[in-house]
Amino acid sequence: SRQRRCFLMPASMVQCSGQCWLADLLLHWLHQVFGRSGDTKEDIRQKMCVAVVGVVELVSVLVALIYDALIMGPVNAEWLQNHRRIGICSSAVLVVANLTCMYYTGLTLAVKIFVILSWAVWILATSLWAMAGYPGWVLIILILDVSILLQKPEHAYVMRRLDCVVLALGAIHVTLLAYGEAIGIYASSASTQLSPASYWLTGVLTLVVNYYSVQGYANSARKEASALQASVFLAYKVADKLANYDLEAAEHLLQGGHSWSTGDGMEIVGPLSHLLRNLKAYRPFLPDALFKASADDMLAQIQSLTFVEELAHDTTDWDRVHKIVQRLRETEYRLTEFQEDIEASFCELRLFRVHALDQPWSSGRTAEDELHRTMGAFYSLYCFLRMDLDGQDVLAYGIAPEGSPRKAALSTDTEYRKRDALRQNFRWESTRELLLHAEILKVTSAGKVSLNHDRTVALLVLTAIHDIMKNKALLPTVQPQHAPYQGTKANEVIQDHDFALAYMLEHFPSLLPSFAGLEAAQRAPILFTTSRMNFNNGWLVQGEAPPGLLFSSFKKCIVKGRASEADISFYFVHWLTDLAGSELYQQRPWPGSEKFALKFPQHVLSAFIDSFSFVRQLAHQSEVDVMEDYLKDRWLALGPPVSLVPEGCEVASMRLALMAQGFEADAVAAFAELPEQDRACLACELARTGHSQQFSCAPAEIRNEPAGPALLIYYAPALLQNAKSVGIREALLILCGVLRAAREIFPLDRSPLGVQSHAIIRIDAIKDIMPAEIQKMSPWYLRQTSSTDAVIEKGEAIGPGEIAVEWRSLTIPLSGPRALPKRPPQPMVLRSQNGARKF
Repeated sequence: SRQRRCFLMPASMVQCSGQCWLADLLLHWLHQVFGRSGDTKEDIRQKMCVAVVGVVELVSVLVALIYDALIMGPVNAEWLQNHRRIGICSSAVLVVANLTCMYYTGLTLAVKIFVILSWAVWILATSLWAMAGYPGWVLIILILDVSILLQKPEHAYVMRRLDCVVLALGAIHVTLLAYGEAIGIYASSASTQLSPASYWLTGVLTLVVNYYSVQGYANSARKEASALQASVFLAYKVADKLANYDLEAAEHLLQGGHSWSTGDGMEIVGPLSHLLRNLKAYRPFLPDALFKASADDMLAQIQSLTFVEELAHDTTDWDRVHKIVQRLRETEYRLTEFQEDIEASFCELRLFRVHALDQPWSSGRTAEDELHRTMGAFYSLYCFLRMDLDGQDVLAYGIAPEGSPRKAALSTDTEYRKRDALRQNFRWESTRELLLHAEILKVTSAGKVSLNHDRTVALLVLTAIHDIMKNKALLPTVQPQHAPYQGTKANEVIQDHDFALAYMLEHFPSLLPSFAGLEAAQRAPILFTTSRMNFNNGWLVQGEAPPGLLFSSFKKCIVKGRASEADISFYFVHWLTDLAGSELYQQRPWPGSEKFALKFPQHVLSAFIDSFSFVRQLAHQSEVDVMEDYLKDRWLALGPPVSLVPEGCEVASMRLALMAQGFEADAVAAFAELPEQDRACLACELARTGHSQQFSCAPAEIRNEPAGPALLIYYAPALLQNAKSVGIREALLILCGVLRAAREIFPLDRSPLGVQSHAIIRIDAIKDIMPAEIQKMSPWYLRQTSSTDAVIEKGEAIGPGEIAVEWRSLTIPLSGPRALPKRPPQPMVLRSQNGARKF
C-alpha cells in the first residue's frame, strides 16, 4: 500500500558526491528506505536531509556511549543514572521517533513541525535537567537551518511561524545559560567565564544573524530555481509545439498565452521568439499534408472518391485508441480484447468491405483476405510491443480459442520444431533495439519499458490504412492541380495502391479520419513510410544490387522528408509487422506468425533484422558507406569464409559470399580460382556503385577512373544458390558471360551522369536451371527492353539490341586440385568498430 520504490528510483534523484563510496552507499540505502513512488526531487532532497541528520545523531550517540563504557567500565545501575547519559540516550529515542514518523507517513507538514519542535524542546529540557549548562544554541542554529531547507512555497507561512517559536525557545535557552546560576537553576560548577550579559547577547545575536542570513540566501536560491524551472518549462512547451509544426500555438505561448516576465529570469523568451520568427519564414516550404485542413475544402476539390460517401459520417474513436495504447503493456490485456478494440476504433477498416466483398483486389486476393492480413499485422505489432510479457509466445505459438497465449504449439512434430525454433532463435533483442530506435518503446528513468504514446498511435493508424487502396473502388483520380503525380497524368486513375495512398495522404489528408486526427509530428513518419522508396531489402542482404540503385530513392525520401534515424526505424517496424502477419489464418484463432515460423528461413529473417541497424545510418551516411559497412560486417560475421582474398577482389568476394548463403567459403574459393580474365570481370563489375562515390576497397581502376552504368543481375543469388556448392564455379562463369554481354549493350560511360547510372539485367529464364543444363540449352542472348533494362532469352541474337551470351567451357575435373590463380592472393583487411582484422 505504501508503493515503495525499493531501488527503482534513479540515482540522479539522490545527490551523491561520487567521492566517498561510503557516503554514496548510505544515501542509496536511505533512499531505498524512505523513498516513495511519486516523490519529486525536492521531496527526496528534504527526506535525505532529515534522514542524514538523524543517522549522524545516532552514530554520535553510539560513539559517546561506547567511549563512556570504555572509560568508566561496564554498564551498571549507577552508570545508567547519570543525567548526561540519559540526555544522550533520549536524543537517540527522539531520532528514532522522527524517522519512524517519516517512514510511515512521509515528510508531511505535520511531521516537519513535530521534528523541528521536538528537537527545540529537547534542547531546552536537557539544558535544564540532563546536561546543565550545555551550550545548546549551536543545535538551535542547526535546527533553524534544517527548517529553512524543509520549507516549500505552500508551507512557507506555517514554517516561518514555527521558526519564530524555535527562535524564542533558543532565546530562553541562552537566557537560562546566562542567568541560571544567579537564579539558582545551575550549581556554581556550571557557570562560564563570560558575564551573563555577554553570554546572552552573543548567543541570541548568533541565532538571529545566522537565521536571517541563511533564510535570505535560501529565498534567493529558490527564486532563481523557480525562474530556471519556468524557463525550462516554457522551452519544453514551445519545443513540443514546434515538433508538431504548430507555430501558432508556440507564438501564443511566447506572446499572448502567458504573461512571462523577462525580468524574472525569463530571458529565454527573446531567443525563442527569434527562432519562431525564422521558422515562420520557412513555413511555406513545409508539406501541406503535415497540417490539418478543413474537410469541406477537401470535398470541394474532389467529389468522385468513394471515401466521400463511405466515410462522410464516420469518425475514429480516439478515446478507445488511446485506451489501446494505455493497456497494451498490461499483463491481462489479451489479444482478443485488442482485436475488439482495433475493429471498433478505426473506421477505415470498413473500407475493406466496400463494393463486392468477394471480388479480387489489385493484389489478386479478396477483401476478406486483405482484412485478415491487416489484422495479422496488428496482431504482430501487439506481440512485438509485449515481447517481455507474452508477446514471444503469441508470435510463435498463437492463442488458444479462449484467447490465452499458447506456451507450445499444438501441431505436428515438424511444425512444432519450426515454431519452437522461432521462439528460441528470433532476434528479440535486435527487434527491441529497433523499437527503441523508432521511439515506439522507451525506457523510463526507473529502468522500466513503456510505450511512446504518440508514436504508437501513429503506428496503429498506419497499420489500419496501409492496404486500403488495394480496393480498386477507392483508387483516386489525379486532379489537374496535382498532375502529373508519380507518372500519372491529370484525370487518370492511380493504379498502384502505394502511390494511391501516398496521393491521398499528401493532398486529401482530411478524408481519412484516423490520419486527419493526428498531430503533425505523428503524420511525418507515416508520410515518410508511404513514400516511394524503391527499396528492396532482399537486394541488400543477398548482396544483389549496387548501392546507387539500392539506396538512392530511399536517400532522396530521407532528404526530402528530413527523416531521422527514428523515422527510418519506424518504417522498418511497419515493414516487419506487415510481413509477420501476411499469412492468412481464415476463421481460426490467430495461430501466431506462420510467415516467420513456417514459411521464412530463420537465417534469412535474421539477416533482414540485422540489416535494419545499417540502413538507418542513411540519415547521416552516404549510400556507398552504408553498404560497405554492411558488407564488411557480414563478412566478419561469416567467419570469414576464406583466409586470403585476391587483391582488388574484396567487394566481389563479400557480395558473392552473401549471394551464396550457406556455402560462402566454397563460393569465395571458387571465385578466387577462376581464370584471371573472368575473375577480373566479376571483381570490376561487382565493385561499381552507380554512385559518384566508390567503395574504399574497390579495384584501383574503379577508384581511379569510375564509370557506369552499374549492373544489377536480377536473380543472381538464385542462380548461385540453385547451383549449390558443387556447381558454384560453373554458375560464376555463367554470371561472367551475362555481365560481358550486358556491358556490350550498356557500354561504360565516364561522365558524371554515366557514373551514377545503372542497368537491370533479368535472368529469370535461367535462375532455376543447373549450370550444366544451361550450357546444353544454348544459345542464349540478351535483349534490351528499355534504356536501363535487358532480359536473357533462349535463342539466337538476330535483332538490334540483342547480344549473344557466351561463356567459357563449364567442364571441370570432378576430382583433383583446382588451378591456383595466376596472381597470388593478398591479405584482406577489413575494419570494424573494434579495429582492423586481417584475413
